[in-house]
Amino acid sequence: MVDDAMNTNERNNVDIQELHEFISMEEDDLIALRKIRPVLERALPKALDALYSQIRKTPEVRKFFSSETAVDNAKRAQTSHWQAIMAARFDDSYVARVRAIGEVHARIGLTPRWYVGGYTIILTELIRSVVQEAALGKSFIVRSSARNDLADGLTSLCKAVLTEIDLTVSFYLDEIDSARAKILEEQQNQAQEDRETISAISSALTAMADGDLTYRVTETMPDRAEILKQHFNTTAERLEQSMSKIAQNSQDVIANADGIRDGADSLSRATEQQAAAQEEMSAALSQIAQSASGTANETAKARHMAETAQSEAKQASQIVNDAIEAIGRIEKSSQEISSIIDMINNISLQTNILALNASVEAARAGGHGRGFAVVASEVRALAQRSADAGKEITALIARAAADVKEGVQQVRDAGEALQRIASQVGEINSIITTIATSSQSQSTSLGEINSAISGIEQTTLKNAAVAEQSAAGAHNLVTMADELARLVALFRVNSAEQFLNNRYSRLRLTAAGNTHRE
Repeated sequence: MVDDAMNTNERNNVDIQELHEFISMEEDDLIALRKIRPVLERALPKALDALYSQIRKTPEVRKFFSSETAVDNAKRAQTSHWQAIMAARFDDSYVARVRAIGEVHARIGLTPRWYVGGYTIILTELIRSVVQEAALGKSFIVRSSARNDLADGLTSLCKAVLTEIDLTVSFYLDEIDSARAKILEEQQNQAQEDRETISAISSALTAMADGDLTYRVTETMPDRAEILKQHFNTTAERLEQSMSKIAQNSQDVIANADGIRDGADSLSRATEQQAAAQEEMSAALSQIAQSASGTANETAKARHMAETAQSEAKQASQIVNDAIEAIGRIEKSSQEISSIIDMINNISLQTNILALNASVEAARAGGHGRGFAVVASEVRALAQRSADAGKEITALIARAAADVKEGVQQVRDAGEALQRIASQVGEINSIITTIATSSQSQSTSLGEINSAISGIEQTTLKNAAVAEQSAAGAHNLVTMADELARLVALFRVNSAEQFLNNRYSRLRLTAAGNTHRE
């Protein structure tokens, strides 16, 4: 640090000495400047007021002062510095102040044009004040009658100010160069660090592009790139975890997709079989419905025939009743004929008795009664034949009566049977009517069931189409899951590398087997 200070002082002395020699500023100039110092000190406040008044009106310069306090502090520093100039104290401390001014201006970005302009305002006011005092006879220079001292003093002032401007600009440029060199060095260092960072990140990205998610950046990074390193390593770690999870999940997806595909295929086949069965059932129901409709029609015909049979049975029952009545009348007539036969038998008996009496009388009469005997004999024979005929007729009537009685009983039995048949035909008619009504209702129900089955058949066909689409989607899902597993297998992760390879090999075999089955 001491050597640096000595080198700085030597450089300052060389600079100020070289400038003074070049502009011929010698000891006489310093003396001349000190002579007009009182005048300059009186004019300095006004000159500084003019400078800072202009600064307040100029935004480009006003922005370098944060407040009025900063303006006042700068004004006091300017006063102190100008007093050193007026005293012609151009020593190391002066040069150090000038250097500090130049460097500060360089750091804050106050360009030399504003600095030169400020010196111009101050120098203008100072020269004007000195000249005005000399013109008004107030200056000590006039009293001493040494007008050349005025010119020498002003010349020395201009030399001092221009020298300071030169030094300030030089120091300003030195600071700019130093800052530029420092920036360049920093840029070079940063560029080298960037190259190293880019190389490390490039290697990491190349590994990631090759599918190696286990690669991590381990190189030491500059502070500004450390966050990039952390972000990459975190991203790679998360990608590795995510890819491992995806790899595991892809296996579950494939297993589930296989199950879905098999289930969808089974569902599709079962739905197709169900559709075929329903189609057959619909056809069978159609036939049953047609048969039921025919049965209903036949039942209606049977009901009509039963009604006809019932009517005819009633008519037959009436006929039987009439026959019974007719047979009753015949029985009554037979009874009357029997009475007549009895009467004929009585007549035959009487006739036989009369014939006997006549024979007796004829025998008594002798020859005269022979003819009466013949007549009596014939009458007796006729009476006997009448009696015999009456007996035969009585027997016949008795048999006829028995036959009539038996026939009456049979007719009555037939009538009762016909009544029972009529009653049963009525019951059959009622049952057939019920059956006909039920058959018609069943025919209608079967028609509705047939329509419902047809609707179900259409729905089943639609379901079969949906099931087929689902099966196709399941096959596509298996294909996509297989492709996902293949893509995941391209990445290398520590926890799942061998797992992925084995699983992907198995997947390829499974996919080949599925393709073969298809």
